[in-house]
Amino acid sequence: MATSHIIRLGTVKGKNGVLEALKHNRRELHAERGAPANIDASRSHLNYALHGEGNAQAIATHAKVQMLKAGIETPRKNCVLAVEVLFSLPIDRHQQDTRPFFIDCYEWVKATFCAGELLSFDVHLDEAAPHAHALILPLVDNKMQGNAMMGNKGNLKRLDNLFFNQVAARHGLIKHDYKRLNAKDRQTLGQEVLKRLNGDSVRKSAIWAWVRDAITASPMQCAEILGIEIAPAQKKQKHFVDIKRSRGKGSFET
Repeated sequence: MATSHIIRLGTVKGKNGVLEALKHNRRELHAERGAPANIDASRSHLNYALHGEGNAQAIATHAKVQMLKAGIETPRKNCVLAVEVLFSLPIDRHQQDTRPFFIDCYEWVKATFCAGELLSFDVHLDEAAPHAHALILPLVDNKMQGNAMMGNKGNLKRLDNLFFNQVAARHGLIKHDYKRLNAKDRQTLGQEVLKRLNGDSVRKSAIWAWVRDAITASPMQCAEILGIEIAPAQKKQKHFVDIKRSRGKGSFET
């Protein structure tokens, strides 16, 4: 049984970015256009929301009203309008009751990102891997502080460790040491993961560019969740005779 998990943070920008993210998370795009190939429509009734009342438009309107109350009528063009947190389990976890895990993820988001306002928390069980999306309005002290909420790489690593210790480890999930993969192995694996995601609705998400870059940089957890074998290249072993013949770093006379 696969025991890896994913937690990723991304930003939502653009005039209609929040609405489009919500439509995806609430499966309204699915309803309008028909289920993409990666979505099993017969399982869509199993999806559920732990937070956020109403449809995508209602929640997006609420976010705009909150910004107007703070005196923010026209956000900057590159303003982070929402922070999205993605939680994902291995594909074989469909065989188990995943609700306790996602409830803990929900409680963790509320406690960890309490400075902002949680807009929605949606769990999807109609795709290959059970996963959830949390969308947070980064309105803090009447200012949009999405970049500060995301922080730098050090903060993202801190959040990753915090989530593992407080949630993932309690549900039998572990951290793998992926340092054994060299740069070429990671590149090949990343290409295979992106290939596997052809036709997946995540490519239409407002945060796809961030997801793509995250996969390219570190594809190992995604590969395990998608059931892609991680096989690092084996170092070529030297025979005893080759070792004897090697001159090493210096030189010597034979």
